[in-house]
Amino acid sequence: MAQSPTIRNLYFYLVSFIALGFVVGSGVYLLNYVAKVTVFPKADISYRGTPPGLYFTSTSKDGTAPVSTVECAKTCSLTDTMRADIASWQQSYTSWRQQPTAATNRSRGLVNALSFLIVSLPIFWFHFRTAQKDHAEEMGQLMPATGKRQGATLRSIYFYLVALSAVVMFIISAGVTVNTVLKKWVVKSAEVATTTITPKAIAPNGTVLNTDALAISSLQTCAATCNLTADLQTQLRQWQVDYAQTQADLTAQPSNDWQGTLATSLPFLLASIPLFWLHWRIAQKERKVA
Repeated sequence: MAQSPTIRNLYFYLVSFIALGFVVGSGVYLLNYVAKVTVFPKADISYRGTPPGLYFTSTSKDGTAPVSTVECAKTCSLTDTMRADIASWQQSYTSWRQQPTAATNRSRGLVNALSFLIVSLPIFWFHFRTAQKDHAEEMGQLMPATGKRQGATLRSIYFYLVALSAVVMFIISAGVTVNTVLKKWVVKSAEVATTTITPKAIAPNGTVLNTDALAISSLQTCAATCNLTADLQTQLRQWQVDYAQTQADLTAQPSNDWQGTLATSLPFLLASIPLFWLHWRIAQKERKVA
């Protein structure tokens, strides 16, 4: 049974189009990675959130209010229930620290992009090269009934469809880029800064603390009196470091959002221009000789 040239052409151009999408997507992410490493170092956002705070389920002696701190002026006020709450907090905090950081997510994305590029690039190259060879062989071969070259319609659809996709990519990425530039440097009043309000409390020594840090701070103060283990004391100190860092990141995040936006929009913009130009030029060149 003779193979249909139309089905063959459809297969090769369809696979080329799909593989090209993966190639472009992988290339865009690689540009995004380079932009974050070199130009926009504060573009990455950690999605771990703040480390889990320690809250006790016990209530005061009169049962009217929950216990929020550990007392050790005379004796350690830790009860078995509070120690169980601390053990539960240790597990939660350990799980939180095992979550990927922004740098880890960026590295994973880099590996994913390289993986898809390594797979999709040879697939695109093989199928598009074969389609190009078929087109070269068909040049000058006219169908008796129509006088048209075989596969000319599918080939035109392929090139115009890629060019159209590039135009859409360009419009969206250029719009986002211009919008960000205008809000950041031209019409600064249009940029809305979002802030996170964290409840505050006054510690016994007069230090202002966030409410979710009260129990941790009191445990550190009472570490010797309550005979806390060395591992727990290490976790308490590490929690303070992590908490301070995440609070600083959350505070700075609104002012750094523009970096993340440009680190994403500019690679799409840079990829769309040559993608459109190459395919549009070929489509127009072949239209003239058709």
